[in-house]
Amino acid sequence: MKIPLPERGQPIDLAYMYQIANSINDLNNQISGTISTSTVNNGIELREDLSTNNLKFYATTVTYEAGSVSAGTSRDWNVSFSPSFLYVPVVTATVQNNTSSTAGNNITLVIKNITTGRVDGNIRYNEAGSINISINVIAIGLSR
Repeated sequence: MKIPLPERGQPIDLAYMYQIANSINDLNNQISGTISTSTVNNGIELREDLSTNNLKFYATTVTYEAGSVSAGTSRDWNVSFSPSFLYVPVVTATVQNNTSSTAGNNITLVIKNITTGRVDGNIRYNEAGSINISINVIAIGLSR
């Protein structure tokens, strides 16, 4: 409901004040249902139910390899978060095979370390062949 604007010099009466208060309460009721919470538990220092608008979601895809690899070899990888999180975020990472190579389907990915500003990991090639892979990283935590 739109509140009519008062005329210049018009006295403010109880009915008008009631309309203002009622409209503010209606607005509050409409937006209060849109605020949702999420539980974040990083297993270290944060286990809270937080308003979703206080959370930071960081997602990226980084191409790391293109070429020939030998079975049993590995290499480290890392992704930096900018700006960093307030606490260590919850992070997940997956390998994406960008070709139809069977070697690209046979890779082990491990997250080794997570800080407020970076995730470090390792990929191990379990099969020799030509590959082109990306690593997809999603981090969720409390915004700085």
